[in-house]
Amino acid sequence: MQSKLQDGSAIVCGYVPKDAELKTVGEKGSSLCRWSVKVDEKANGDQKEAVWANCQAWHGTARYAASIKKGDTVLCVGKLETNTGTDGKVYKNLVCEFVSVMKSVPKASLVAPLPETSEVTDLSEYEEILGDGEPPF
Repeated sequence: MQSKLQDGSAIVCGYVPKDAELKTVGEKGSSLCRWSVKVDEKANGDQKEAVWANCQAWHGTARYAASIKKGDTVLCVGKLETNTGTDGKVYKNLVCEFVSVMKSVPKASLVAPLPETSEVTDLSEYEEILGDGEPPF
């Protein structure tokens, strides 16, 4: 998903195909983190082609974004920056001011283990309440 806000900011949300890369750059040792987000798919004949957003963050946001791992889903808010490479191609990056990470959970951990034994306890101290068929509210 991708959207543009009134102030010119952009929002992207999607799947991350590989771990984010954190680097230290410049004389001051600023933190820079980069990652890609799959934001959409477009039809290209019989096949679907992924649409990617290249994201980057600086300083504290970069150190937080370094926790992004393959398979996570992220929500990123920032400003679009356009650069022309040495090859003449135009590259767009989302310089993120806000990043939220939803960690991926392995499918095996989604299934709760069954109890070892199913013991029936003595329920004689409880009184059975018969309903009148009406909702209690």
